[in-house]
Amino acid sequence: MPGVATQRGLRLQNAIFFAVLLCAALFANFVLVPGHDWQRMLEIAVLLLGGAGVLALRPAVLERLFSGAQGKLLAAFFLLGVAGSTVAYAPGLASLEVAIIFMLYVFAVAVAGDVARRGPEALRLVGQIIAAAGALYTIKFFVAYCASFSQDIPLAVDDFTPGFSNIRQFNHAQTSTLPLLVLLCCLTPRTSRLRWLWLGVTAYWWLALYATSARGSLLGLGVACIAVALVAKRAAWPYLKTLAFTALLGVLAYVVLLDLVPILFGKHPMNALAYSIERTATDPASGRMYLWRRAFELIMQHPLLGVGPIHFAHNAHDLHIGAHPHDWLLQIASEWGLPALACLLAAVGLGLRALARAGSRVETKDAVNHAVFAALLLAAVAILADGLVSGLFVMPQSQLAIALVLGCAMGWVRNVMNEAPQKAAPGAGMLPCIAGAVLVIAALAGLASIWPQARARLEGEPMSAAQEAANTGPRWPRLWREGYF
Repeated sequence: MPGVATQRGLRLQNAIFFAVLLCAALFANFVLVPGHDWQRMLEIAVLLLGGAGVLALRPAVLERLFSGAQGKLLAAFFLLGVAGSTVAYAPGLASLEVAIIFMLYVFAVAVAGDVARRGPEALRLVGQIIAAAGALYTIKFFVAYCASFSQDIPLAVDDFTPGFSNIRQFNHAQTSTLPLLVLLCCLTPRTSRLRWLWLGVTAYWWLALYATSARGSLLGLGVACIAVALVAKRAAWPYLKTLAFTALLGVLAYVVLLDLVPILFGKHPMNALAYSIERTATDPASGRMYLWRRAFELIMQHPLLGVGPIHFAHNAHDLHIGAHPHDWLLQIASEWGLPALACLLAAVGLGLRALARAGSRVETKDAVNHAVFAALLLAAVAILADGLVSGLFVMPQSQLAIALVLGCAMGWVRNVMNEAPQKAAPGAGMLPCIAGAVLVIAALAGLASIWPQARARLEGEPMSAAQEAANTGPRWPRLWREGYF
């Protein structure tokens, strides 16, 4: 029996539980969960489950949270977020925002452990789960597409993004997941019948970007392609060639499905490209200049701790535009403060440097790991670039996707660099483990405390008299679709 117990322990240790759990959450939000508020609830539920799993199954994750220079920078970042929460207008909401972001980071570190053990095999499974969700999601679109002809109803833009409260929320998730879909196409043998299915799903991801005029996502992916070509050079060519091929398949699908077929049926083509050009020419920033100006004003007024996490919405409701600056740099600077932004930027810089170093260690003939490096670098740069003009770091589905990419990148770096667990003196790792456990338990308690508010919102209960009195003006979304302070 001890032998059986040992085998079970080894299977548990080698399982990629956290990567699969995070992919399952993304799958559910793409296929099953309707709208922003339910997606937020699923995100919080998965973070609670993942945090409990870390405490019960992977104490090593707790030791890694704040190890090294990058970990210490992130510790300072979260500490500044907690300090800013104490002086915010609504400390409870600010603390909840910190707890969500912290648990996303914890989840990413747990995913990194999975990927570090299994390498490209784990990334292939991650891609397959996302692609399966994409395949079912594509069917949703074609149901709406066929119905538009059978019922003589014009095809709407949101028919490309069913299940999302706003088309941009889907686009934000595409920025992170499309590089992984392209990677799956690269890792799938040409003789496999599934390869064309994955290519088709990836082509639909491009089609939806074109049809919904996702300028931020396309800009981020374009900048990322240039970065990958400059950093990885010729080694990235097979991956970039596959990406270009799927992008062209998306163009072909656009021309056939949205231009030629409607004309054959006597209907007007969608003209999404013309609309995007006209919109860009009329207002290139699409109202963002007002948000950015307000963010700069808040930074000047509160440079050290900001106005508090999630509190841009409270300080910009009079603009009647949005609840976040549509720029992650300005969001962190205005809400968390300039010192927190400096810590985060330094941590991001160290992470990108580690990723580039790992890419340079890949042997010339190792086509698999070259493709993985190109995909992860592309995803990282695309996320950072898209986030400069969008709410990529705000919405629940894209937050989960970013945590997945971050975990995959950290784990792959460890796998390539062959990082072996450091042998520490007995009891040396106890203090970081205890500190990490305390922080995770505190964050989980904060997330669990939101249940009464979530239940009231999902059941459509009206605001209380006190809430009505404090929210006489417009109510803006951030945590929830119809958020308020």
